[in-house]
Amino acid sequence: MTDTDMPESLKDALDSYHPSNFLGYDFWLSLGGTAGGIALAIASPGTLSRVIPVAAAVVGVVIGAVVAGVAVLAAFLDQAFLTKLKQINRQPIRYMRPFLFTASLGVVALILLLVLISLPASTPTWLVAVLGGLAGTATIWTLTSVLPCLDMLVQFVGLRFIAADAPGQEEPTK
Repeated sequence: MTDTDMPESLKDALDSYHPSNFLGYDFWLSLGGTAGGIALAIASPGTLSRVIPVAAAVVGVVIGAVVAGVAVLAAFLDQAFLTKLKQINRQPIRYMRPFLFTASLGVVALILLLVLISLPASTPTWLVAVLGGLAGTATIWTLTSVLPCLDMLVQFVGLRFIAADAPGQEEPTK
């Protein structure tokens, strides 16, 4: 897919996300979640059970905020601005990708948290530790990936500001 091809699905939008975006500081911070999930599963399964509902609630809030962020961005993609993006060979989806990634990652985190909380007490510790590590990674990555979303929002607002002076955009009449 080239920079001017429009993705037709969420999968296409995320497939065209540069791999270096997956290994940013948000990912490296999420490894603390991996360690925390494993440590709690081994040393304090009761504490892990108490943390899961809180983590699920926070991830749910993040997903809601990210969906709202995408809606705000989409609201600013008027025809004049889309024309200017096309003139500089930029996909509008470029500005939504971090938000889409975070929302998708949040869904994965919620699924892992649901699986983890539904395990019976007789589940082997090694399995709880693996699932705890995965859930911890996805949860913390979801939370820390809000920062790249905010960075993209700043870039988008800056581009809107620059585009306001570019020829071809008429001022709305009142």
